[in-house]
Amino acid sequence: MEERFLYHIWDEGHLLHSLKTVCGKDLRIVYQGQFNTGRGPDFKNATIELDGEQLRGDIEIHVKTRDWQAHNHHEDIHYNKVILHVVLTHNSTYDLTIREDGGAAPVLELENQLSDDIKKLVTEHDYDAKPAVYCELLSAIDKDHLELILLRAGINRFEGKIKRFNTALSLSSFDQIFYEGIFEALGYTKNKLNTLFIAQNLPLLQLREFKEAGMTQDELFSIYLGSSGLLYRKGEIMPAEDRERAQKIYEAQTWYAKKLDLDWQLFRIRPQSHPLIRLQHISPLIYHCLDEGLFKTFLRFTSSYDQLLKGYRAIWKEGSLSPDLAQIRLGKSVQDNIYINIFLPILALWYRKMGEKDSPAIEAYKSFSALQDNYITRFMHRYLSDSHVKLANSKAVYQQGLIDIYHRFCSWHLCKQCMEGNSLGSSI
Repeated sequence: MEERFLYHIWDEGHLLHSLKTVCGKDLRIVYQGQFNTGRGPDFKNATIELDGEQLRGDIEIHVKTRDWQAHNHHEDIHYNKVILHVVLTHNSTYDLTIREDGGAAPVLELENQLSDDIKKLVTEHDYDAKPAVYCELLSAIDKDHLELILLRAGINRFEGKIKRFNTALSLSSFDQIFYEGIFEALGYTKNKLNTLFIAQNLPLLQLREFKEAGMTQDELFSIYLGSSGLLYRKGEIMPAEDRERAQKIYEAQTWYAKKLDLDWQLFRIRPQSHPLIRLQHISPLIYHCLDEGLFKTFLRFTSSYDQLLKGYRAIWKEGSLSPDLAQIRLGKSVQDNIYINIFLPILALWYRKMGEKDSPAIEAYKSFSALQDNYITRFMHRYLSDSHVKLANSKAVYQQGLIDIYHRFCSWHLCKQCMEGNSLGSSI
């Protein structure tokens, strides 16, 4: 049996109600966790009860127990939050699995604890079957009701972002919080804290001083790469001659020499999503906006068009900021992510601080087409019919609504509170 089928068994809960670990403890699965597409355990943020004690952490799944050592997980710190080792067949002499930090995770052997329905699936070799998953809020609901729920949850998520940026603004500026937001978006889920840390340690005010004193665009790019450690990582993501040139520029510049302590997660990263490439694409924009101000530049462009989105799109085009500036090659999906999750919430906050109506930002958010799916929206789609998935994927605000519901309720398995909080008569 392949490991991917074991993922299916675990994710869909095809197990007996009364489970026992290899060491004899009673086990109840409260929440199976979210499937992890990156480095580390197979499922993250799971909740289980072991002899009545509730535990929250990660789940690692293997065909056999000894695969833990075979895959070198016992030497990997990324597996130190594993609370349960799920295997089809237990073939170790130990009843517990030992982690890198010396902690022990109980082992659940599935072989004799599968439900009857999955045994039938195994017999029929239908490994790709996907049973229906029911959600009391989303699975039995008409389209109009679903639209209202997702719209309200999407606005709730938008307001949450405004509050977050407002808190950051009390210690910073609109330019800096926008800069930090852009850099956080560049890293996506795996590396967003790393890219955010770069922006926090190389603030715009400092970079502006460097530029006024003579720092070049190439030097700025080399500082981003050198300080982050990406310049000296092995790999073919950057041509050797370009890397050598960047190294020479970095070692010759006198503006910044601090090395940041960052733990880059580059496993399964596509070339266009690699943080080095993202920094290469964004650094010309940052450099050319240093004089006027980053947020002020975006504000000027968006206010000069009849629609916010037209002005936002224009910024990224060739020659828009300077005749000698090539087109900013940041992908459209990244630009859209920055627009929805960073620029519009900060713009709404700016309107409020200036005593102006925030409706242009709100309406732009509500009317924007859908972003690319992510693991959360795909997870939530399991609860929706095909027609409802089409609705959820028609606008970004609906997608954001699904994400809001997931983070506030689903990830904590708070189904009752979710129903109470999302009823039409309640306020969320």
